Amino acid sequence: MSYTFKVKQEILANEMISEIEKTAELSAILLSKNALGKDKIELKLENLPLAKRVYKILKETTELTIGIKYLTSRRLGEHNVYVITVQKQRGYRDFVNKINIAQGVLSASEDILKGFIKGVFLACGYIKDPIKEYALDFFIDNEEAADKLYELLQEKGKKVFKTKKRNKPLVYLRNSEDIMDIMVMIGTIQAFFKYEETTMIKDLKNKTIREMNWEVANETKTLNTGNNQIKMINYIGKVLGLNTLSPVLEEVAFLRLQNPESSLQEIAEMIGISKSGVRNRFRRIEEIYNNLLEEERE
Repeated sequence: MSYTFKVKQEILANEMISEIEKTAELSAILLSKNALGKDKIELKLENLPLAKRVYKILKETTELTIGIKYLTSRRLGEHNVYVITVQKQRGYRDFVNKINIAQGVLSASEDILKGFIKGVFLACGYIKDPIKEYALDFFIDNEEAADKLYELLQEKGKKVFKTKKRNKPLVYLRNSEDIMDIMVMIGTIQAFFKYEETTMIKDLKNKTIREMNWEVANETKTLNTGNNQIKMINYIGKVLGLNTLSPVLEEVAFLRLQNPESSLQEIAEMIGISKSGVRNRFRRIEEIYNNLLEEERE
């Protein structure tokens, strides 16, 4: 059972109370599946519970004659396709005008907004398990419905994107907080809490890994710095002798040789000066080392 299927099942298990929300959901499903025509409604669905829900809403919102049948499709494996139809008949045009709410959805009430987003998700939404990736996609068959959903989510302050994939409009989100906001909006509260818990655990793990990587990087940097300083000190000792260094440079040189893995801060604390003071002393040792190399080349 896919993650998307589980989330949709929670929606389908919830009864709608508001007639306005029902109409908005029905409108979004029909528009996003490009099923709303001038002469007939023809909606094809592979999800039986969703087909039953659409049929039920139609029965509750119109007295028009509604047809339903199923076909067996062998495309991508054998499965049933449920076809809901409403042929052109007396009252058909009024019904289509009633449910086609796309034009005014941006300025609509919260019930309409929730119903519209819920309908688009049920018809063509896909949500990934947050363990794998933060992703909510809407593969929509109708350009107008895609534009309305995109504008609506933008109006709600969501970081939403729109493109085309497989010649279909794709509206998608990749921000976990935006995805969770939409889950609350469409009424998937149980799925929301599980999603939130997963993101918190995932973020904590990522933070721990980042901190560990930072520590390893710092330790590696410290070790590399120490090894490089020891190389310079040994070279100076071989060519000149460390006793030719000034007392402060000789002191820091011997401390580095005795403490190859210590950080600059730790050496500074041993001497009782600032970290920048230690850094300056090693910089002077580096200058002496570079001068000796130049003389050797000449």
